Amino acid sequence: MRIAVLLCAWTVLVMAQNPLAKPDPFVGTFQGDGVTLEMAASGAGYAGTLSFQGRQFPAAMKAAAQLASGSFEVSGQSYAFTLTQDGGGFKLASAGTEYRLARKATAAPAAPAPAPASAGAAGSIVGSWRNATGSARFNADGTGVVDGTPGRYEIRGNQLTLIGAQGQATVPFEVRGDVLTLTVNAAAVTLNRVKEETGEGSVHMELVGKWCWISVTTANQGAFQSSRCITLNGNGTYAYAGATDSYNPYGGASSQSADSGTWTATETTLPTHSRGGKTTTYRLAKRNHPKNVRDPMIVPDGQTFVTAYNKAPWQGGRLGHIRATSGWAVTASRAELWPVCQLAKVVKEEFGSEKPHV
Repeated sequence: MRIAVLLCAWTVLVMAQNPLAKPDPFVGTFQGDGVTLEMAASGAGYAGTLSFQGRQFPAAMKAAAQLASGSFEVSGQSYAFTLTQDGGGFKLASAGTEYRLARKATAAPAAPAPAPASAGAAGSIVGSWRNATGSARFNADGTGVVDGTPGRYEIRGNQLTLIGAQGQATVPFEVRGDVLTLTVNAAAVTLNRVKEETGEGSVHMELVGKWCWISVTTANQGAFQSSRCITLNGNGTYAYAGATDSYNPYGGASSQSADSGTWTATETTLPTHSRGGKTTTYRLAKRNHPKNVRDPMIVPDGQTFVTAYNKAPWQGGRLGHIRATSGWAVTASRAELWPVCQLAKVVKEEFGSEKPHV
């Protein structure tokens, strides 16, 4: 059965600012030469989407002075790009090709939205939430992040409105202790509050094991296979191995990569320290495989790695069936809620050849 998927992204909240303050040059929508780049502030950098030839890809970047460097992801593969201020516009460069972009004018902000629940209020929605198939964070200032995609939300009484680029969805909600319940089509969708650790966290034993991503493509009497595996050890060390192999009637090629170092984790991050001296903190999500639901996955920075060993699935109810245009993607045949902005991972019938493999 073909899986109907509804995809959309959260819009960026226009916050009240000092009118004399200089706006961030890398926040906004940039268009030109068939490319659209939408960026919003996210932590110490920027996150958003890059659109080209009718397709959208998750993107992230960091800026220094008038230059921003980042990458976008296509079917699990990252490609680097730079965005440079160039006179009155911007220049985006990737793989030796340049695109001239101009900032898209933004509409005047609407009337102030209803205030979100305060961080100290009883039953507050403010904080991080997760279940086995998705995660979200709601900030006290009315902004939010869904799997790294920033946006905004509004609350009126017990009604939660998620506002997206193509519309909005309003659902009843309730917070009791550490459980957030959304009522969708008379069905309850529950998420558990994430207890965030400070700093780099500690070694989380539930993450210990080997996690892999493997893709195999065959066409034109040839084949291409790519694999990436990371082993997180209980003593706080890790080992990474990547390999690609391709062949056709005229020959073949292969390449390998490897890394090792130390790791820790919080409920939302995976900090690593490579023996080569590089320190990286990945956004971390935990989900179960969308088809083989008994197989747990870790998702650092949006890249899915499935357990290579026999491990119990992550606990938590399946997210319900939501038909709305509000920063979530819906799979109609499995009644699961999918995070948006992983648009490079095209969902095909029975997930096709682009599903995670082990």
